[in-house]
Amino acid sequence: MSTKSVFTRVDELLKPLGFVRHKATWNRQSDSFVDVMDVQTSKSGDTITINAGVLHPGIFGKCWGTEPPTVIEESSCTVRIRVGQLLDGKDLWWRLNDTKILDDVAGKLTVYMLPFLERMHSLEAMEHFLTSAQVTKQKYPLPVIYLAILKSEQGNQTDACALLTELSEKSVGAWRTRISDVARRLGCS
Repeated sequence: MSTKSVFTRVDELLKPLGFVRHKATWNRQSDSFVDVMDVQTSKSGDTITINAGVLHPGIFGKCWGTEPPTVIEESSCTVRIRVGQLLDGKDLWWRLNDTKILDDVAGKLTVYMLPFLERMHSLEAMEHFLTSAQVTKQKYPLPVIYLAILKSEQGNQTDACALLTELSEKSVGAWRTRISDVARRLGCS
């Protein structure tokens, strides 16, 4: 089985739902949100997995000080997840030589990934997801920055600024500068 076959099957499923494909990534505008689906191929080229995310352009703008790109990559999304996290919390990679891959990928997209995207179409749902995922306990700062912006957008300025202050104390270099820029944009003193 080739990745091209997988892309074709995913296209058949997502295109009627308003998604547009750009290489291995699909985007769909849905009100003020952009839904993203992506097929990730392993470095060895013999397995794939599916990633999904939802981007809120306003949250992106507050973080980066710019408009989002025309094509949204999953890594830029406000909230993001990999298919295995929705199933059992374990990473899931399909072998391209598996004869059942096309049906299994389509099934997981339909049952798990698309409903996840739909659930993330509010700032409250995004905040709840990031809080439940305990992003403040992880090393990567971007989800924490997004969480702070989400809190601010919903009127919780005190918690937003406290999150950024705490994150800044643990960060260095470009991330510390990014955090400082976001804090300024949010009006944190």
